[in-house]
Amino acid sequence: MTLTLQVPGGKKTLHDALVAAATGATGGFAAFAFATSTGIDTALAEPPVRKLLSAGEFQLVIGLDAITDTAAVAALKAAKVALPNASISLFYNPKGGVLYHPKTIFFKRPAGGRCLTGSGNLTLGGLRNNWEAFWKADVSVHDAAALEAQWAQWVADHKDNLLPADDPRVIAQAALNAKTRAKIQKAVKETDAEALAALEEGAAEAASLNPFLIAEVPKNRPGQADFGIDTYQGFFGVTIGKPREVTFYQVMPDGSLAAPEHRHAVAVKSSNYRFEVEALSGLSHPANDHFILVFERIGKSEYRYVLLKPGEVGHESVQKFLNDNYFVSGNSKRRVVVTQSDVQAAWADNPLLLH
Repeated sequence: MTLTLQVPGGKKTLHDALVAAATGATGGFAAFAFATSTGIDTALAEPPVRKLLSAGEFQLVIGLDAITDTAAVAALKAAKVALPNASISLFYNPKGGVLYHPKTIFFKRPAGGRCLTGSGNLTLGGLRNNWEAFWKADVSVHDAAALEAQWAQWVADHKDNLLPADDPRVIAQAALNAKTRAKIQKAVKETDAEALAALEEGAAEAASLNPFLIAEVPKNRPGQADFGIDTYQGFFGVTIGKPREVTFYQVMPDGSLAAPEHRHAVAVKSSNYRFEVEALSGLSHPANDHFILVFERIGKSEYRYVLLKPGEVGHESVQKFLNDNYFVSGNSKRRVVVTQSDVQAAWADNPLLLH
């Protein structure tokens, strides 16, 4: 087993290791979290890589959570046309709040196989230009067979999420990723595509680490919950002045889900940013206390939630968690974006955690 520390401008790169490992390989698989068109074109320009893919014994799976945009999908479509036997899929993540994040390659060889696993994605930066690290390990025939079996099981378990490049869900998500990149580029005036990709990956990962919102509900309009602008934009993804559709699912104490609540939001320049919440409908706000809502982001626009009323199981412990960890002045209400571990610590029996 060998560790390589890739440095910008250095001679030891993931690209070179990939080409060397592909030479003479008879099959294998690769899983990358993200890809760019330049990364795809750079890798597929190498004859050993093209030969391996054209044989149809190598599976390539690329994630769609971020960075993999319309240009990357177009590059994959072009590769499929040029290499019709190639097995190329895109992983459509079924769960929000977590990333599909592997960067690993296995090459089957007559004497066993070679693995490359590290930090580099299928981008030009990951392959050649960034500071990266990766392990190279040669494995026996026995271990190679075990790796292939493990991969085959994973593919079978997640076959419904492995989509071709022309699937409408792939096209829609790639377009969304392209828009996200454009927003980041406009915000930071960044012209380096690989640096931009790194920024976008970091933003996606940061969002994935905080998929829960704990919100104290102020006295407001019946059936509605107010949120600050940071929460409205950062957690619920609303852009000021633009329509936004979200779906809420109330989680009952036994973990079952109520009927979906399809909500339309148009944020306005105001101090109040609201969503209708069915669980609040018809309720009278407690005179000397408040309700608490706990949301979980489960998709791009989908959220599960529970409502805690004063005196109910969970309200006291969640309130104590907020009081102990998040100071607030006066009568202001807290809206705190937290991790699953925080929710577990605040309320171990939260039905959101049953899913």
